[in-house]
Amino acid sequence: MDERVEDGKAFATPDLWKTSTFADFNQDSTEPIALRLEPLADLSNGQEDVFGISKSLDLPLPDLSTFQYGPLEDLGGLDSSSISSVPESFEFPEVLEEDIWSFPRSDEREQTFAKFKSWETFYDKDFKEPQTVYISEGGPRVFDAALNANFESTAENGSSQGPVRVIRSGPIIASLLQLGLGRESMLYRYNQDKNSFCPCIEDGRMSGYSLEAFKSLSNTFVKLGNQTRGIRSFVDDTQASSRSSPALVALAGSFSTILATVQAEIGNASDSSRSLLQLQSLFERPGLVLNWLSDIIRKSNGVNTDEDLLSRLFKVVEDSEHTAAWLRPTVFQVLASASKPWLESTGDWLGLKSNSGFRNQGQSPNFVKVTEKARKVEGGREVKEFEYEFEPVSVPSFIAEEDAQTMFETGRSLRMLEAHQPEHPLLRPALGSLIETPNLEWQCSWPQVEKIQAKAKEYELNLQKAIRDFDSYDRNTPPRHEHTKNSKQNKLEITGLSEETAKAYISASITAIEKPLPDLNPGVGDMTLNLSTFDSCGINDTPEEEIFAPRISLLPVLSFNPLVSAQAHLINRACLRLLFKQYNLRSHFSILHRYSLFGDGVFASRLSHALFDPELPTAERRKGHSRAGTSGLKLGSRGTWPPASSELRLALMGILTDSYWDTGLRESASLFREELPGGLSFAIRDMSEDELQRCMDPNSIEALDFLRLQYKPPSPLDAVITPNSLLRYDAVFKLLLRAVRMLSVVGQLFQDTKDRARRTNYTSQRFRFESHHFVSAICSYFFNGVQANWSNLERKLTDIEKALDRGGTDSMSNLRDFHEQLLDRMMFTLILRKRQAQVMKLLEDIFSLILLFARRVRSEASGLIYDADKTTDMDQIYEKFKKKVHVFIDVCRGLSERRGQGGTTAHNKFDDLSRNEEMSEDGGNTIGQLLLKLEMSGFYAR
Repeated sequence: MDERVEDGKAFATPDLWKTSTFADFNQDSTEPIALRLEPLADLSNGQEDVFGISKSLDLPLPDLSTFQYGPLEDLGGLDSSSISSVPESFEFPEVLEEDIWSFPRSDEREQTFAKFKSWETFYDKDFKEPQTVYISEGGPRVFDAALNANFESTAENGSSQGPVRVIRSGPIIASLLQLGLGRESMLYRYNQDKNSFCPCIEDGRMSGYSLEAFKSLSNTFVKLGNQTRGIRSFVDDTQASSRSSPALVALAGSFSTILATVQAEIGNASDSSRSLLQLQSLFERPGLVLNWLSDIIRKSNGVNTDEDLLSRLFKVVEDSEHTAAWLRPTVFQVLASASKPWLESTGDWLGLKSNSGFRNQGQSPNFVKVTEKARKVEGGREVKEFEYEFEPVSVPSFIAEEDAQTMFETGRSLRMLEAHQPEHPLLRPALGSLIETPNLEWQCSWPQVEKIQAKAKEYELNLQKAIRDFDSYDRNTPPRHEHTKNSKQNKLEITGLSEETAKAYISASITAIEKPLPDLNPGVGDMTLNLSTFDSCGINDTPEEEIFAPRISLLPVLSFNPLVSAQAHLINRACLRLLFKQYNLRSHFSILHRYSLFGDGVFASRLSHALFDPELPTAERRKGHSRAGTSGLKLGSRGTWPPASSELRLALMGILTDSYWDTGLRESASLFREELPGGLSFAIRDMSEDELQRCMDPNSIEALDFLRLQYKPPSPLDAVITPNSLLRYDAVFKLLLRAVRMLSVVGQLFQDTKDRARRTNYTSQRFRFESHHFVSAICSYFFNGVQANWSNLERKLTDIEKALDRGGTDSMSNLRDFHEQLLDRMMFTLILRKRQAQVMKLLEDIFSLILLFARRVRSEASGLIYDADKTTDMDQIYEKFKKKVHVFIDVCRGLSERRGQGGTTAHNKFDDLSRNEEMSEDGGNTIGQLLLKLEMSGFYAR
């Protein structure tokens, strides 16, 4: 404890800190102060004297009950021993002109700022507060001196730590600012080997900060600089590469815009940053943005397609849904920029591109696979056609597969409409100036969602009016080739619009031409990034519509479905009107039903006689016999097979033509010109070698499998009557032709045995009756099942035509799917599905046994004995027949029991397939009807 005498009074000075040495300090010198402070070892005894506080210090306060404002009475002066002062040993050299413990420009601060109030200054206005003795309040230079003193102390103890250099704050803050922006400076350089920014002075620090604290802060800016440089490198590489996909280029463009905006905003606000903490606060929100962009680059590494990139980007955006609300606009604008090329190609596929048309060979989205195909037309010319296939794997994850299917079908229907009705308003690019076409864009808030819904509704209403004008004009206008001499009429035919609509179109076109050209020099970009976005103190800087925005998972549906649904509704209605009103789709369905499904009784009867009637003259070529007149193939009554092509043409000639024109369809002959619709004719089916061998046996069930009906629906009807559906029609025709043959065979059995009834044994009689009963039941089941299913299609077609007349609509894809699913159900009813192959094989075996029995009966009737017949035992054939029939009935019973799983519910779904619901393949009630016909009397029951 030191004692000092001042003004004749002695007081104690606390030796809490002992000053060992001070270096000579010059105010202009940049070297730090060499200061060594040593704390005392023991502070436990006499603590009052140590801190310089008198024990007798007692400040009397006035009584609160008698206190009045005004000068207080003399309360006695403070003991001078309670005022601490600078110790004697803490004297500054005379060369110092400024107290290092004082605040900079203390005189100015005293003039500018109000003084702190205390009891001492209340009594004595000239009283000056003593300087503090705590080093933490001494400023950065004293802190630097303390660090140097600590370094000297550790150096004396043998520490290997080197000296630390102090750098002025101005260059450090400027260098860190450039570092955060990804630029090199005087203190930081980019190291190519380390792929990182590195400090030029490894042991440098800022005054007032320890080396560890300064490195911790500077590492934050090093990370920002590395991220900024990585983002800039990604942008440059992407834009320079010719292999970059459109979505990747758009994503790089949005990143470039964000970097430019960040640099501009930070550059404008950098003047206010005078400390490391202010600089760190300035980079807080930009750092989050840069980190988010770097995460996108990392997760999009290795993408091959736009769809994959958009799927990953949407996943990142969805994961950031619950992050800071101020980041939401930037996140969505990045997603919108990257999605723009894909949305533009999709909009072009849907016909939503304003003021520009489209062509079949134009660019299409990746989920549409386009193949070019050459087709021969009349005159031997080849016409190029484009076929489109849906690729669901090439759809971004944020688009549901059902919605993508709708987009694909809508675009394909639009191209069909373009090929057959190019003057339709939906295909008129000129209407873009009259009817505003909204674009497919992301909508991120409820007001934007409501706006796009209103635009879609307005767009649909405007186009509906234009289509009504076009339809009314088209109905009231004769064919074009009859009015080639009338130039005014030709002009109206070119426009296809009413007079009022044409005037409005011309007025809108003139207005569009008079508008000034748009500015082709955009600014920084569409990113709404500004300084307030990066202000970490801005708590209420997020708009309300962004705070209460819809969930990200709902945005694709809310953004795209209104416009896609409106366009799909318009295109589907236009295509269905084209199919039903202009190309008479229903008559072509009628043709398929009458001939491929044996719905025409005249055709079925004439075909049966031409193929199986033994009374008709043969079509075989014989010497001395003319083949003029009606002739037949006489299957089952001839020894040679298969027939020659000339025999086949002669036997079947005129069956299709006569049955078609003799049924009252001559009035509609103009629809199909002078030939049968779709080139309907008999043809030879392409078969394998094994199938051909089986066809060569006239007594086999496959003897007529080579015969088929050839039909090709004209375009655009092939959009509904697809090649897959034609294959199903062919399979049904082949089975029904077998059924007609079996009916002819069992009918001929009675005629072959009526003259030998007394000589026929008991087994033959039972075989004859049971085979007739079985074949009749099976054929009745087949034809009733075909008719029951076809009635559903008839009702569907009627409903669509009524809806078109009332202004409603259905989709062409729904009609196509309904038709194909109906054929699938029909094939299941007829036991033609692949998983029913064993059941069909069993039925074919039963039919083969009946044919074997019929051949034996014919042999006995004609008196011919074949070697095969000699070894054939009628009882054995009959036993095999009964056994297989029992097995077949058991299988049918099992199929009937399966009906309980679907039953009426499945049938109700089938009645309304506009929802594209899968039909249940339980056979309906027809299996039960078959069982009822086969064993109504319980004859086959065990």
